[in-house]
Amino acid sequence: LDFSISDKEETVEWNENAFMKMKNLKILIIRNCKFSKGPNYFPEGLRVLEWHRYPSNCLPSNFDPINLVICKLSDSSITSFEFHGSSKAILNFDQCEFLTKIPDVSDLPNLKELSFNWCESLVAVDDSIGFLNKLKKLSAYGCR
Repeated sequence: LDFSISDKEETVEWNENAFMKMKNLKILIIRNCKFSKGPNYFPEGLRVLEWHRYPSNCLPSNFDPINLVICKLSDSSITSFEFHGSSKAILNFDQCEFLTKIPDVSDLPNLKELSFNWCESLVAVDDSIGFLNKLKKLSAYGCR
């Protein structure tokens, strides 16, 4: 979903259960839009989640991101994240002003990119980042 940006940004009201019947959804990319609330559901088979300005402070509690390979939630309201599973390759939380910590990522051995630029509320980064052998890009520009 790619919404054109108009001169006046409007918030989209939507049904937070919209993805409930999309069992085969593998790629979800939402750009150029501000949603009123976050989803209640993501399909288990979701492999790519890219949602600029993701409106919720967490992913749906019933979502097990075991198949997720790419997660980009830049400029979102997310406050923390916890991912497990070897499939994760790219995590991007740039400009997430409410993100306070980068948790233990030792269960993400195939992580290649981790970015959290301009996360001004970030106060803790777990030491496990230093042991990610496949990490090629670590970006934390603008963090305090």
